[in-house]
Amino acid sequence: MADLITLHIMMLNPGLVLIKVILILGFILGLVFELNLILTAFTTNKSILNQSDLLILTTWRRLSKHWLALTGLVLLLVILWLPFGDAGFAGPVLNLIQLPIQWVDLAVLQRRIVVVVLAIIYCGILYGFLRLLGRLRVTVKPELVPINGWHRLVWFVRPLVTFWLPLMIIDHLLVRVLHAFSSQLSTGMSNFVSLVFLVVLVSLSLLILSAFLIAMIWESLEQPDFRPEFDENYDQLHSMAWFPTGLVFVLVILFGFQAFHFGAAISPSVTIAHRGVIGNNGVPNSVAALRQTTKHRPNFVEIDVQETRDRHFVVSHGQDVALKTSNGTKKVDIQKMDFKKLARHRVDAGGKTTKLVKLSSYLNVAKQKRQRLIVELKVTPQDSPDVAKLFAAQYGDRLIAEHNFVHTMSYQAVLQLKHLKPNLIVGYIVPLNMMSIKNLPADFYSLQAIGLNTTMVRQAHSIGAPVFVWTPDRTRDMQMMRALGTDGQITNQLTRLQRVNRQPAKDFNWAIVENVVNQFC
Repeated sequence: MADLITLHIMMLNPGLVLIKVILILGFILGLVFELNLILTAFTTNKSILNQSDLLILTTWRRLSKHWLALTGLVLLLVILWLPFGDAGFAGPVLNLIQLPIQWVDLAVLQRRIVVVVLAIIYCGILYGFLRLLGRLRVTVKPELVPINGWHRLVWFVRPLVTFWLPLMIIDHLLVRVLHAFSSQLSTGMSNFVSLVFLVVLVSLSLLILSAFLIAMIWESLEQPDFRPEFDENYDQLHSMAWFPTGLVFVLVILFGFQAFHFGAAISPSVTIAHRGVIGNNGVPNSVAALRQTTKHRPNFVEIDVQETRDRHFVVSHGQDVALKTSNGTKKVDIQKMDFKKLARHRVDAGGKTTKLVKLSSYLNVAKQKRQRLIVELKVTPQDSPDVAKLFAAQYGDRLIAEHNFVHTMSYQAVLQLKHLKPNLIVGYIVPLNMMSIKNLPADFYSLQAIGLNTTMVRQAHSIGAPVFVWTPDRTRDMQMMRALGTDGQITNQLTRLQRVNRQPAKDFNWAIVENVVNQFC
């Protein structure tokens, strides 16, 4: 536990890679020994169990015989625990994955398929973990009846429901209590109470995660009777246990101080109106909505553009639109229509109608209103092979002159745009926070709020790139994004974000606690 918390403290600081690697290896080796100790305690006789020195010696002997199986078991368990927090390292572990650049667009543009493939791989790893645990349990306790197939799933699921699920509920309920009352406290008291909450919740999480590991082994061994009998030296042993316990607690407190130091929401977020609207003040991506939105003076208005069949760029989020014709509403694919045909009809958008316009027309209005834009270039497999080159030729110089930005979900398009127009500010949209972005340089990053963590934000900042996050609309989500250190927020509720920007720093304390808790469960 001390190794784990020290590693968390080090993760909050840049650099020191060698020390971090040593701590990670130490944590993995410690987990292997702990797993073996639990197996030994549950399967040895009482004469060994009641003598701590003999128990440790027996554990070491068993480790020399089963180290390979135990190491494999721990590594598989670490992977399996990624969706459940992984002791606070789900984000950092996933964000170490560096995909080759040629694979990035495939993974992003086909992300639904990728998610399905990852789910299948996860099931395969779970099956392998349960099978390896099944073999190990029979090895250390031969009288057990072998259990085959998915019947072994109960070993993992029952402790998960018994320990992890209540932990998640309790943690988030306590954070909500903190959220409700922290804003009513003075700054000093709010900081103190928030730190106490963080220390208690992290300590509770560590305790429950240890209980989960014990319960999983206990389940696999058919719930053996475990009643150690302590001798007269128990009080001495009990006193000795206070040192490592106290060390872990002190480290948790230090980790809390560090978390508050790095999570302090200092700078207000750059305000960006998603699709050019605020709530329901107009049809998204329409000129009419732009005129309304600019009255609230956002830092940027974010819009989307699609390529038509005749190679124009129209302002629209979706590739498919509903045209109002004399025969009713007709759904068409923008990429299969010429702009002249699209311009003849109004588009039905949730009961409201508007005209599709070229990006040039939208830019004219934005210039008139002195409003800066972030233009998302939608890239699909149906686009022209040279869509980025075409976009740069038509709009690159104008976007540069009017200080507008571009971002896109295609990294190949990012590279092409920067090559063709070096002075154009081009960002990369990352819809899945499951890979490293350090090998994907861009002028800025647009990251999805779901699953965002401090590791990705720090990766971007380490190469000097700001982070814009999409699309937090609730006040609590906006506060959490501020606490994560993001630079801007692309939101449908611009005026709400502007109010959040005016809140004092103490109102964000609960969000720092929430972000830490989310790493553990």
